Amino acid sequence: MATCLPACPLGIDIPGFIRLLREGDAAAALERIKKQNPFPAICGRICPAPCERSCVFYAEGSPIAIRELERFASDFGAVKPEKQAVPVGAKKIAVIGSGPAGMSAAYYLAKSNFGVTIFEAGHEPGGLLRYGVPEFRLPQKVLDDQFAQLKLLGVEVETDAVFGRNLMMDEIFMRGFAAILLATGAGLPRFNDLPGSSLGGVYYDMEFLSRLQITGKEDACHQGRQQMLSSAKTVVIGRGPSAFDAARLAVRLGSKTQVVFEGFEEQADVAAEILQQSREEDVEMHSMRALEIMGNEAGFVTGVKCHPLDIVEDEGGLRLQPSSEGPMVLEANTVVIANGHRPGGFLKQYLPQLKWNADGSLWTDIQTGMSSMEKVFGCGDVASGKGAVVDAIAGGRSAAQNIIQYLSL
Repeated sequence: MATCLPACPLGIDIPGFIRLLREGDAAAALERIKKQNPFPAICGRICPAPCERSCVFYAEGSPIAIRELERFASDFGAVKPEKQAVPVGAKKIAVIGSGPAGMSAAYYLAKSNFGVTIFEAGHEPGGLLRYGVPEFRLPQKVLDDQFAQLKLLGVEVETDAVFGRNLMMDEIFMRGFAAILLATGAGLPRFNDLPGSSLGGVYYDMEFLSRLQITGKEDACHQGRQQMLSSAKTVVIGRGPSAFDAARLAVRLGSKTQVVFEGFEEQADVAAEILQQSREEDVEMHSMRALEIMGNEAGFVTGVKCHPLDIVEDEGGLRLQPSSEGPMVLEANTVVIANGHRPGGFLKQYLPQLKWNADGSLWTDIQTGMSSMEKVFGCGDVASGKGAVVDAIAGGRSAAQNIIQYLSL
């Protein structure tokens, strides 16, 4: 077995689709991918590609570019899908949330001849794929195309439907839905106790990204958005894809941008090409310990006080320790904190009768995927805590299989 296969959460036949591409048949390659992954156009752009780290050539520094090949297949092998009608009398499933987990579950449920309606709180579907991933990484048109394909399968999408506010659980069941799948994601930041984090001009990563994804002068975020757009210097504190998305977006807006995190570059929690692209776009990276966010008398950020870290070697190998030179201040008009994410508390407040894990995620039965309430299932980040798009898609597929089995009993 190829070493890359077990590393793919979706179980894509990687050697098989690459072989078809080598033979010049992009359409067949795409068909092979879609047996396990319904959204290669998304994964081919933003998947963290754990398969590449398991490639036999990874140790040599030149793994096969599996993600890029998947993107190529999705872009050049696509054929217009046929419209599928929902069978008369089909059981209906309500999917709450239109991120990758909800999209995946909807796809597999529709393919199994269920009537599926996705309910999304935002103005447009996609969840954090739409509002939290910059256009240069995932174009909005690609996302629109994926929803167009879902609609051809008979999936309905209702936006501006906030579960627990203008969309109630009792109402959903009264409308004839046989089951509910909670796929609301984990969009709430893990708050940081760093001194100065409440200053004006300090944002958490998803807040920063989502505000800048919103266009138009009539939105409620306009004032904060204009401040971001005029920022001359930005410091991002943290690591991971959203930290570097925020940094690269700030650069595109004309800001001098620096990323600060404790650790070696290999510990930045992003793929090597993201680091390389960030360097090429003039994002500065520093191994530093953030101590405090500095502000002026008006309450706005002026910089970040950091302690540089030096690389030292001892019998345990290479490690980092605070530099003897002492702290320094990185000037900034805008600071973005990337501290990870967790499920929002609104769902727990609305459904206190459900069982919840200590970290705020939804408890689901490991075998059935059902919550502690009959007919209510959970999947994706709201239940698993895993943040990668490929894990969410895999979770949605598993949830669909669980619902199909439950309703077939």
